[in-house]
Amino acid sequence: MTQLEFELDFSESEKQISRYILNYGEDVLSMSVKQLADKTYTSPATIVRLCKKIGLNGYNDFKIKYSAELQYDKRNKKRIDVNYPFSKDDDSIKIANKLSSLSIEVIKDTFQLISFETLNKVVDLLEKYQDIDIYGSGNSILAALSFQHKMMRIQRNVNVKTIPGEQIFMAYNSNPNKLSIVISYSGETSEIIQIAKALKDKKTKIIAVTSVGDNQLSHYADYVIYIDSREKIFSKIAPFSSQISMEYIFNLIFSCLFQRNYEINTLKKLSEDKKNDFRHPLLSPINEE
Repeated sequence: MTQLEFELDFSESEKQISRYILNYGEDVLSMSVKQLADKTYTSPATIVRLCKKIGLNGYNDFKIKYSAELQYDKRNKKRIDVNYPFSKDDDSIKIANKLSSLSIEVIKDTFQLISFETLNKVVDLLEKYQDIDIYGSGNSILAALSFQHKMMRIQRNVNVKTIPGEQIFMAYNSNPNKLSIVISYSGETSEIIQIAKALKDKKTKIIAVTSVGDNQLSHYADYVIYIDSREKIFSKIAPFSSQISMEYIFNLIFSCLFQRNYEINTLKKLSEDKKNDFRHPLLSPINEE
């Protein structure tokens, strides 16, 4: 559904088919390829081409996968809608309750997606490499900056570029001695794919943090860590779900890395904080002294 909504490199006819499918849901499952072509004023060949463009073998394969996604949506109807978690009639108490439930659901969903074998290999790499470059855009940069801040407190070098255009130059200047983390919810953003290609050419190992599915980014990655994928690309109030999921994943990665040298990292962080962090006045009630 995400790929259909994203409409990456779709022709006008393919966009028409995609929007019809998303609007009519289960009705499409009972249609033959010819019936769907008649409804969308296109051709069976165009429908098959669209199916292949989103990584499927054909129309029958599409119906199987689409049916599974619709059933998943049905089973989760009682859950919070990650795209519109509150309505215009909700008061502040209802909004607070719904956002609380949303956070819990997203973290549980993200936990279910974790391959701990992959996670451990990713932490192995983070332990091994001194230079870690993070690539992303939009709200993924916020998660990257939060991760950079935590890593800096245990004296680990994480690079995040926020000025437009700088990330691609960082990728072109990469090498096998660097480790890259590439974040993209859709896994289809053109700039991110360009970065992933450049990193592959430079023989830099790539850890992808992306949504579930056969997206382009996952094909370039050495390791893929999945985030909750119920959020739509455009039709939403804000990226609540993806942001919560990304933050959880990066907090998990940091925590697993920290645990590898728990006593050393704890001592290092506390001693440096006490010497150099002057944000809290001595008389503040939260000051430990």
